[in-house]
Amino acid sequence: MFAEFVSQNLLWVAAFVVVANLLLWSYMQGSVKGVAFVSALEMPQLQRGGRSVIVDVNEPAQYAQSHIPAALNFPVSSLTADNNELLRHKDKTCIIVCQSGSRSAKAARTLQTLGFKDLHILRGGLMSWTKENLPVSSS
Repeated sequence: MFAEFVSQNLLWVAAFVVVANLLLWSYMQGSVKGVAFVSALEMPQLQRGGRSVIVDVNEPAQYAQSHIPAALNFPVSSLTADNNELLRHKDKTCIIVCQSGSRSAKAARTLQTLGFKDLHILRGGLMSWTKENLPVSSS
């Protein structure tokens, strides 16, 4: 019965399989093992105690337009083993921010390979931050 359904609806079944795989791939791209997602409203809890750093992985032009106050700008391309300015934050809680949240997963994977342990991603990126009417700076 199932085989008959599949053979009679081959185009629909193929479309379903493709869409399901794309959704699964998209979900897996956004997740990083050992990295927690945090909302804009949860960020202040992580920042208590002064042992955290906000790592903004946007390009410098985007960062100059708008960024979270006190965020440090390290574009994804600068996340390298020879970036001493970045590596001095290795033992801190790092909150990774990009414009929408899409680059943050890649940045988190890179930071993990560099030995960063306590990583968090701002869910929705700077867009979610501004949606909550939280303060931004420009430079």
